[in-house]
Amino acid sequence: MKKKAIFPALCILMLGLFISSSAQEPAYKSQAVTEPKQIDGQPGDWEGADFVNFKKAGVDYAVAHDSGHLYLILVFNTEEGLSTADQGGVFIYLSQAGKKNKDVGFHFIKKVITAEEAITRMEALGEKLSEERKAQIKERKMYNLYEGEPVGKKFKADLQKVKGQRFEPAIFRGRVEQARRGPGAPGQGGFQKAVFEFKIPLQPSPGLPPLVEPGKPINLGIEWGGLTEQMKKEIMTRRAESATRATATDSRMVVSGDDPSEGGFDRGGGELDRKALPKKFNFWFGLLLGSE
Repeated sequence: MKKKAIFPALCILMLGLFISSSAQEPAYKSQAVTEPKQIDGQPGDWEGADFVNFKKAGVDYAVAHDSGHLYLILVFNTEEGLSTADQGGVFIYLSQAGKKNKDVGFHFIKKVITAEEAITRMEALGEKLSEERKAQIKERKMYNLYEGEPVGKKFKADLQKVKGQRFEPAIFRGRVEQARRGPGAPGQGGFQKAVFEFKIPLQPSPGLPPLVEPGKPINLGIEWGGLTEQMKKEIMTRRAESATRATATDSRMVVSGDDPSEGGFDRGGGELDRKALPKKFNFWFGLLLGSE
């Protein structure tokens, strides 16, 4: 009986060692900088940064910080790894060390808003606008908004407590590079790389606790890709049209793939071609802001 107990005990010991070694994985140490990063989708001011590769998506990332902001850069080296980040945006979550909850985070996605919406948003962030300033804003009808929308129940609840007070938004820029085409241009054109840069205030409002504190580790999560809302609508529309055709002819729905005109993500009778779907990616890593 004692001999039989040796194997399970050994397995438990090995499992304990595995968990212990995983828990001791060192956190990424953010690079302290004295000059603010330019959030322009250009990696030029990231020379010397400690880049790490997320192999599953072929993405290189690095983190830096100054006295008031956290900076993150993502360099997508393949179009498959970029997936739909350019259309659906990127989610960034700030969790407690060792955990992967999504109570506090931002959804970074480019939006086009009207001048009136821009004024409303600026006033909601606590900015006092004179009538002259409003008139200047209205000179343009539309604006591109490159701000991270706060996500997470806890974060949104905290924001309600400081509604109307001064609030610094998180911002970003994304740029997709295409190889040049035409006479004298190297290669055959197409995707080259994509660069996304993010700037997150360590403490968005004086009335809120800091999101990140120097010397205190957190867990940072990044998520992007998969079907966009527009893609989902198109699939639902195709399925509805396919069902209508089947009902009208009082016959079975088209066998998947029989109608080559369907193409795309929806093969014939509303069935998804999963191989053609854009991939969804996410990864987490421990993060520590060192002293400057």
